Amino acid sequence: MYSLASELGREDNDLLWLTIVGVTSMELYGRSSAGIAVPVRNSDRGQGNGWMGVRGARIRQLLRDEVRRLNPPDVNSSRTSAENSGIIPTTARSPEDTSIRLSPEPKFLLIRHWSLYDSMLHSPYLFARLKTWSETGLKRLHKLLAKMGVSLVQCKQSYTHMDMMLKRELRAKLLKYASLYNLDDMVPAVDTDGRDRAGAKDGWGFVRSWGWRATLSAQDVGVVIGALLEVGKHADGTELAHPIKDSQIEEGNDEDIVNAQSEEWVSRFWEAYDALENIDDLKSGLPTAQFLHRAIYRTGTSLINKKQIKHLRAFRMCVVKEGPDVPVFGHPAALTKLALWIGEALVEQEKDATGRLSHGGRGTPLVVASLNDKRGVYLVVGTGGGGGPDSTFLDREAAKKRQAAKDERAKRKEESRRNQEKIREEKKAARRAAGQDDEDDDELDTESEASDGTDSDEAEDEDEPARDRGYGLNRFGSAFQEVVAETNARVRIDSFEHCVVEVKKEDLGAFLESLSMKAVVG
Repeated sequence: MYSLASELGREDNDLLWLTIVGVTSMELYGRSSAGIAVPVRNSDRGQGNGWMGVRGARIRQLLRDEVRRLNPPDVNSSRTSAENSGIIPTTARSPEDTSIRLSPEPKFLLIRHWSLYDSMLHSPYLFARLKTWSETGLKRLHKLLAKMGVSLVQCKQSYTHMDMMLKRELRAKLLKYASLYNLDDMVPAVDTDGRDRAGAKDGWGFVRSWGWRATLSAQDVGVVIGALLEVGKHADGTELAHPIKDSQIEEGNDEDIVNAQSEEWVSRFWEAYDALENIDDLKSGLPTAQFLHRAIYRTGTSLINKKQIKHLRAFRMCVVKEGPDVPVFGHPAALTKLALWIGEALVEQEKDATGRLSHGGRGTPLVVASLNDKRGVYLVVGTGGGGGPDSTFLDREAAKKRQAAKDERAKRKEESRRNQEKIREEKKAARRAAGQDDEDDDELDTESEASDGTDSDEAEDEDEPARDRGYGLNRFGSAFQEVVAETNARVRIDSFEHCVVEVKKEDLGAFLESLSMKAVVG
């Protein structure tokens, strides 16, 4: 849409901001050309999958260029030098400032609207790498803060009220100690600053101000909008917004309950839609986002600590059926976030244990099921394991490599044919000189030599595309359909995402058993 508006000359800051938020949301929900999968950066090759890979890097660079074009720096402003020094902006430049800026955003959650400690604790990036689901992981987090010279009292204050000098030095301290804890991507490096206006600023995020009323990053907006969709505007620390009443369960059948749930989700959609245009509505959704991510942290921590993640033949799986946060995961997007949260932690465990991803670099897929006790169904989501290349862009490079290899084999084959022809001519000349007539043997030699090496070359031609085609794709949708056809399990498939289904409570065991025999990742 933004490209079309740009072609028509109708692009502006509002449309650019919505585009940036949309791209950021795709990353938050693990969406990529390979389907829903854990976003993983493959440090040994310098590339990752999905929005951590080639596609995401190119799009983000284009968006950074557009931000510079539509928001030129004010050369007379004293704030410009502060931004170039790598400080995370938390306020606008003026009461009328609605510009979009680039910011060296750390991989923390809602840092401007939470304490530094909570922002780090509820970050999926730190959850996976510091292993903060355990006491050892929490001690590791506390030790990192201590090395940075930040006391627990300070870091548990609201970030906006922290000591200004501490905030100015935060990025430098994070960069200084990040490598000690395998947190190299936690914050953009200093060499990405780009003092000139055309600096690449690779890894930098996007921030927008609404005068003195608010300053939010694109990730903040994506997190809040997602929370409004998943748990509702008026959710607090104890319950969801507009829960389906027990009287509706008793009086209506399952179809009535589904219709009531759909109506509730539609109202949430319009609340989220309005929040995109109204900064006050967006700010009022911040407690909802905090509530949701506290629930994700508690549930993920509980599942890992209680060793409730089982390893089946084709994937890992876990079931959410107990605890106060179970109703939160009745929405497919909320359950997907939980699955990605846990999946990223499992990926880091795999890499720490073996130095690489399992399943030939594809990673181990994860299936998470959440119980809806009132309806007697399980909501099931399947995510990829984070392996495989960024299939949209890297397939082109793979095709070039295959073609080059094919040309090389053809060249070798032609040289071999010429050598064989030369040898045959020499043999014929020798036989003629000896007065022999071995035409039959010559024909046999010709047939055998012509076929020599051809079979192996054709096999290589067939094998290479088979390895590359669909590598790392999320195939849970096809697997779900196959299981339904084989087991006659009572399943409802009506989600926008192919990897999300509803399964009757009594059929879950047979469904998962049959699913474990399927190829769920390409």
